[in-house]
Amino acid sequence: MPDRASGRHLPSLNAVRSFVAVARHLSFTKAADELAVTQGAVSRMMQTLQADLGVELFRRVGRGIELTPTGAAFYGEASAALDRIAAAARAARAQEGGVLRVSALPTLTQRWLIPRLKGFQAENPDIQVEVSVGEHRVDFAKERIDVAIRYGVEEWPGAEMATLMPETMGIFCAPSLLEQGPPLRHPADLAQHRLLQHTTRPDSWRVYLAAFGLPLPEAALSLAFEHFFMIIEAASAGMGVALLPVFLAGDDVASGRLVQPFAETLRPRGRYLIAHAPGAERARRVRRFKEWLLAEVE
Repeated sequence: MPDRASGRHLPSLNAVRSFVAVARHLSFTKAADELAVTQGAVSRMMQTLQADLGVELFRRVGRGIELTPTGAAFYGEASAALDRIAAAARAARAQEGGVLRVSALPTLTQRWLIPRLKGFQAENPDIQVEVSVGEHRVDFAKERIDVAIRYGVEEWPGAEMATLMPETMGIFCAPSLLEQGPPLRHPADLAQHRLLQHTTRPDSWRVYLAAFGLPLPEAALSLAFEHFFMIIEAASAGMGVALLPVFLAGDDVASGRLVQPFAETLRPRGRYLIAHAPGAERARRVRRFKEWLLAEVE
């Protein structure tokens, strides 16, 4: 369609969306399913787009299709352009107030974020917060997430990051383990205990013990769990010794469910991060939430 204001000739946005779907699936049928239209409608859209551009974007190969070199180049640019349009639309819809979608680590969400959210909502009653859990690197151009809280990510293409807080790891166990088990007064005593392992941080015990010049007793790693909240529950049940972020164990220590048998801790290289799409802080809800998070950890 002509863009008279700029003198540009732009193809139909619906045609470009249809093309990107066909190119992604290399199937008119699957693209039609994704777009909730008929296969015939997609086929006609592709004929119109190719005529508009004056080039062939697909060619038949047996009973299927493949992209031409021109089609492959156009797919890369068009797909990225649609992602940018989607991101711009989300930012435009949510400049003030609205819904704030937060994705955070499971145990941090349960033990740290949720107990504090009441304070944020008291200060910002016009912002509705939706919280989900996740550990993956969010693609802010494609996912409906405004802010992510993650651990240890050094590079994150398509995101702006700020440090929420460093991490200090300490040793915790149930009081009954100290009363009934072998001594646990120094890091060297860990060799006499079952060590509860974190499956997504498999090297954590080795790194901790190496900091004190100690080897990893392989036989001690007989129980493993995916999340810190699982390890906390296992430790409080007397099933072994846990290596935990100190801030996540604080409430359990205060209630007497866990004890910290000695003071030796370790600060890993990783850190907790706040991440969002570039420029997302222009939206008040993102800016206010980020400011509130940083104030909470001061």
